[in-house]
Amino acid sequence: MGPVTTNPWLISIINMTIVFGVLAALGVLMKIIQLVDPTQKKTEKPVAASAPAAAPAAVAAPVQDDSEVIAVIAAAVAALGHSAEDIAYVRRLPEAGWTQNARIEAISVRKECF
Repeated sequence: MGPVTTNPWLISIINMTIVFGVLAALGVLMKIIQLVDPTQKKTEKPVAASAPAAAPAAVAAPVQDDSEVIAVIAAAVAALGHSAEDIAYVRRLPEAGWTQNARIEAISVRKECF
C-alpha cells in the first residue's frame, strides 16, 4: 500500500501538529512533576513568638577560617614534588582579582582569534 497523501503541505502540517502536541504534553508533565516534587524545600509557617526577641547587643564580624584552603594549597604544592616548607606565605587577594583576571584573559583570547 502506498502513501495516503503526497501533498507536502499536508505532511508538514501533520508533522508540526505532532511536534507541538508532544511539546505541550511535556510541558504539562513538567508542571505535574513540579507540583509533586519531593525534593523541593517546604516552606514552614513562622510560629508567632509570645515574647519579643531581644536584639543582639553587638554583631561580631564573621572570621574566615582559611585552614582548609591552606591545606589544599599545601597538598597541591606537594603534588608538584615540593615540600610544604616551600610555601613562603598564603594571603587572601581581594575578590576583584578574579574579575580582573577574567577580563584580561577574555581580551587576550580575543586578540589571539583575530
